Amino acid sequence: DSGDDNAAFDLLLDIAYGYDDDGIGTSDFGSWSPTGYQGYAYLESPGVATDGIDNDMDGIIDERRDDGIDNDGDWAPYTDLDGSGSWDSGEPLNDDLGKDGVGPFDRQYNGPDEGEADGLPTPGEPDFDRTDVDESDQIGLNSMHIYRLIDGGGGNGWPKHDDGLWQRMSSGTQDTSLQRANLHMLFASGPFLLEQNSRERFSMALLYGIDLDDLVSNKITVQQIYNADYNFSRPPLKPLVRVVPGDGKVFLYWDDIAEESRDPFLPDSIGNPKKDFEGYMIYRSTEPQFNDIKVITDSRGTAVYWKPIAQFDLVNGIKGPDPIGINGARFWRGSDSGLRRSYVDTDVVNGQRYYYAVVSYDQGDPEFGEQGLQPTECSKVITEDLNGNILNIDINCAVVTPNAPAAGYVAPEITGDMDTPLEGIGTGSIQVEIVDPALIAENQTYQVIFESEGALPNYETATYGIYTLEGDSAVPVIADIDARSFGPANPSPLVDGFVVTVNIDTALAILPQETGWLIGNSNLDMIVQQHDQFPSLSVKWPADYKITFSDSNIDTSFNSQVPVPFRVWNLSEDRRSEFELFDNDNTGDLSIGDKITIIEFVGTAFKFTYDILYYPPFNAIPRLPEAGDEFVIRTSKPFYSGDVFQFSTKAARSDRELAKSQLDEIKVVPNPYIAGASWEPRKIFGSGRGERKIDFIHLPQQCTIRIFTMSGKLVKVIEHSSGALDGSQSWNLVSDDGMDIAFGVYVYHIDAPELGRRIGKFAIIK
Repeated sequence: DSGDDNAAFDLLLDIAYGYDDDGIGTSDFGSWSPTGYQGYAYLESPGVATDGIDNDMDGIIDERRDDGIDNDGDWAPYTDLDGSGSWDSGEPLNDDLGKDGVGPFDRQYNGPDEGEADGLPTPGEPDFDRTDVDESDQIGLNSMHIYRLIDGGGGNGWPKHDDGLWQRMSSGTQDTSLQRANLHMLFASGPFLLEQNSRERFSMALLYGIDLDDLVSNKITVQQIYNADYNFSRPPLKPLVRVVPGDGKVFLYWDDIAEESRDPFLPDSIGNPKKDFEGYMIYRSTEPQFNDIKVITDSRGTAVYWKPIAQFDLVNGIKGPDPIGINGARFWRGSDSGLRRSYVDTDVVNGQRYYYAVVSYDQGDPEFGEQGLQPTECSKVITEDLNGNILNIDINCAVVTPNAPAAGYVAPEITGDMDTPLEGIGTGSIQVEIVDPALIAENQTYQVIFESEGALPNYETATYGIYTLEGDSAVPVIADIDARSFGPANPSPLVDGFVVTVNIDTALAILPQETGWLIGNSNLDMIVQQHDQFPSLSVKWPADYKITFSDSNIDTSFNSQVPVPFRVWNLSEDRRSEFELFDNDNTGDLSIGDKITIIEFVGTAFKFTYDILYYPPFNAIPRLPEAGDEFVIRTSKPFYSGDVFQFSTKAARSDRELAKSQLDEIKVVPNPYIAGASWEPRKIFGSGRGERKIDFIHLPQQCTIRIFTMSGKLVKVIEHSSGALDGSQSWNLVSDDGMDIAFGVYVYHIDAPELGRRIGKFAIIK
């Protein structure tokens, strides 16, 4: 309703605003409340630099933005950290960026330019002359009048009344006596002199608020941002998002550009723009404004945050609710989950349109200023017209409808041993997850190759890479992926439609369940443990071992030179290992009660690794090892340089015979159609319902759909053509004649060339 509107102004804030008297709005589609406040504000207004008055009350009289002077003294030269008298690479440039106004941490930086790092303000640099809005003696809002909005104009407030309009705009007075009416506002800043070839700047903000306090808070915030030349704490860059619909799932993946974002408002330890990226949140909604998931409220009940379906953040101790908050609501910074750049949403319904956004967010800064800075997230924008047609989708957003694949679809395959390396000593595993089925290559072999730091036995898995196998050569696709962050929460970047997750055994340890007799019937308790008799010589060695027994002496102990009927073999490095026999019963040979200790060398120094205690069985007659018996020792080990996993891919395909057999699975949903379907798009503006639709599902990729009445009259012909991943076709229940169909039962006929035909029925109940 517009018959009970009020208006007011604030000269200090330079804002004129309107609001509904009772806070209740009405229209053809019902009433709503609260209606809120709307205001227009001057962020910058023309300046007068010749009247000797401090018009903007900033303590400076008649300042200008074209006088070559830093009037307010806020321009900052480069920081000379080493006192050399000149700028050195890595030192903060601050405002001393040169004529183009950009520096090394800006994406558009093309190298040094005129005025950069010279210690003097240069036109084009931040906080100087035309780039500094504070260097203008702004008039601000000084005239405000309210008029009744009627047909033919509203008196002197109407543009066709030129003389009266000028008098009101230049009067410097305010009249808001008219209230509770259908009104319009006339507000102005002036007068000012605009000479030939001169320039005056003004900037307006259209502001909204739940109430007056909210409106004022928004004006103050926007004004601070504008006065700071838009140099304010900014969210990270937006990631570039890709989505792939599946059967009951949606695959999302994105790039890592946001992770390199720097905030010029927040300096790091030496004064350069700080890298303050913290994580990603994934939003899913059934409408383009994401309003249905804006459910996290402040203490006043105002919705301020959206609820994500997934969140991934850096493992850096910055987690939980931010300590700043906004009216009692606190931004959730994550749980140190680790970063991901892909996600599979399985909580979706086929046929329903979903709106997704992947937003990057920063850490905030609780210690900044008096109040601190909350974390901020990048924006997400999807726009539609009045009819629900999509006009624009931001780079970090997507609109997608999951559906069953086309008839005959055979999903891509990943084959290979993911639990045991093709080569190497590591005992971890890998997983390969398909993210984008359409990108999986046909008959391609890949290798995951690890690199480590340090020498045996003290090493650490450092990185891994993903390679394609081209003949006998491994060609890198992506290398140097950090292996120190591993596990399901840390998959690799996307490669050819899949991601790899590595699981690393970081601790060297004996595996009791895999250690024991491999061949033979001996019942001796061969107990394996880390050597502890000489701790200074003891070391854990990353290797598996096999002890092979014989019926005659085949080796000799390292130090005591005792001949023994067994040999120790290092399985991981495929070589013989030295050992020492501790002859506890002094018999001069291997016998029950003795101890075998495996020896390895670090350089020329020998080390004791594992002890094998040669014990008799409990309450049983010992059965000694015989020739050919083997005892194996298994250990867990991190991946070492050169450890390799190998797997192969097969692309998705369409199988004609399978498609023929699946024609009987073609259906119409919902069936019956009773007044509407849950996935129909809503009408965003105005009254009435949105577009009606039903879906044909499990269709082959190419087919013709014909719809008939029960009497045989042809109603609609639809030519269906799709990719292998989408076997659906929507129909808006409008005939080829452009008419909404009547309620009743209809027959559909599907004709798929070279595959066959399918006939079925569906019902429309209004």
